[in-house]
Amino acid sequence: MGKARPLSEAFARGAAAGGAGGPSDPSGERADLEEALAGAIARARAAWPEVPFDEESFARFLGERMRGPDLEASRAEDLGVACACASGDGRAIAALEARYFRDVDAALGKMSLSADRIAEVKQGLRKVLFVGDVGDGIPPRIREYRGTGELKAWLRVTAMRAALKLLRREYRETPASDDAVLEARSSSDDPELQYMKAAYRAAFKSAFQEALESLLPRERTFLKQQIVDGLSIDEIGALYQVHRATAARWVQSAREKLLGRTRRTFMLRARISSDECESIMRLVRSQLDVSLHRRLRAG
Repeated sequence: MGKARPLSEAFARGAAAGGAGGPSDPSGERADLEEALAGAIARARAAWPEVPFDEESFARFLGERMRGPDLEASRAEDLGVACACASGDGRAIAALEARYFRDVDAALGKMSLSADRIAEVKQGLRKVLFVGDVGDGIPPRIREYRGTGELKAWLRVTAMRAALKLLRREYRETPASDDAVLEARSSSDDPELQYMKAAYRAAFKSAFQEALESLLPRERTFLKQQIVDGLSIDEIGALYQVHRATAARWVQSAREKLLGRTRRTFMLRARISSDECESIMRLVRSQLDVSLHRRLRAG
């Protein structure tokens, strides 16, 4: 009989459930996998000494999210507490809240929400994260965390989305005669963009302007010709007597440089993580051409 390897067997069950498949060689690969899983569990225990870990449950949780070779570089500490919280363990939930909910408070505070609203959002967040909806078969959302980014940043983004959901509901319930609210929440504004404006308007505006000014005059001209003057790539190519592929490369390079520099400066000015920055950039990406059109047209 082969040597029992309960962690790698649990990992393989999780991998099969997640569609990744388990190790092909139980005598070879699983010996290394057992050691890697034990190491991941040790890292999680060191990071969260107050949290009790069920080793096989954690191994299965990891198996659902990654392949064996990824374990060494995995965020085992974050995944460990997420697994314990997903099982409903009260000590794990309390430990996670104690460590990370101050960041949630800070993120919600930037949205100019009242203390009562923040408390309402956090209560709803706890239910979504750690309980789910048994009646509708919706599992705790903490199970959606896959360790691709920091758990702290993932929680902040999840909290902001919960707050946006509250704002949407309040907007739908606001009487049409309430001019003050209508002014603050124009029907032409998407709630995500409202959040962006409220929380990070100044930092994003200065980062975007600085990035635009850092472009070479030639690069700004390419963007102006496409966005303000409405020239096609073929027309820009003909204007400079180059192949359309060259013109397309010029325009794309200018756009990527503008976005990259905006992202980098914005992240530093707003003091946010790269994951949170990416989430915000996705929210405003569709509006960037509008802002760019206005600034380029103004000179």
